[in-house]
Amino acid sequence: MEFSLLTIVAVAVIIASSSLCSVNAFQLQKQRDDSTTSSFRPNTKNILLPSRRDVLITAITTTTSSLLLTQPVQAKDESMNYQAVWFDPKNPNGYRVLFGNDQKATLLLRDEPSDEERVFPVKVVKEDGQETRLLFDGGGVSSLSEGNDGTTVEGIFTRNRDKIRIISFNNNGKSSSSSSSSNFWMNKKFEGPIGVYKDSTDPKRVIIIRQIKGSDCVVEFRDSGRSNQVTSTFKAKAGNTFTFDFPDRGEVTAIFSLFRRTLTFEDGTVWTKY
Repeated sequence: MEFSLLTIVAVAVIIASSSLCSVNAFQLQKQRDDSTTSSFRPNTKNILLPSRRDVLITAITTTTSSLLLTQPVQAKDESMNYQAVWFDPKNPNGYRVLFGNDQKATLLLRDEPSDEERVFPVKVVKEDGQETRLLFDGGGVSSLSEGNDGTTVEGIFTRNRDKIRIISFNNNGKSSSSSSSSNFWMNKKFEGPIGVYKDSTDPKRVIIIRQIKGSDCVVEFRDSGRSNQVTSTFKAKAGNTFTFDFPDRGEVTAIFSLFRRTLTFEDGTVWTKY
């Protein structure tokens, strides 16, 4: 095949132009490389310098984290957690049980195992941003406040410096929010599965679990829709799993979660502790 001189010259010009472009591109890239590597000396400081991409990612992450941290944290409402089995240091062999709603509650009190259980009404005063106040019938609960001749004893439901739930009183009937007062109840001894629960299958049911001795416990069902009437009482045994001796179902086991404060049964029923 024969080519004209004009064709050969044209091809040569194209090849030369391409080569020149390649050289220019190479030189430009080399200048960029030289410029870049000149700032990255072979030492650990420069090796650890972040890239633009890393800086951008860090800025986005930092900004997002800052925004999240500046969002207001919703404080947990513990006003109803006065419902519990309480330990009175002045009556170590007995118990106090409180359960109710945000207006009124019931106190079950026994000082000694051989004593009769006494029942007292309690007024609950719950105000936004304030600790829950419990107004007890002092006329029948003399052990609540020594030397108080009034008809009402006030207690404050709060937490002490060790974050332990307490109900605190003092001698003249005025409340104090620390366990250094002359009289207080505390929940530390009963922070495990012992306590007052709500039932996921029956919102009107109040469940009370009290320790009798060792791992032996007693369980009590009360109906809040029928003046807290006792509907069932049976025994249970604590351990790695809780074993309940239900009157109508026999032995049934449940797992207690300290973190979630729940007792979960195989059928999916969950009791949640206040």
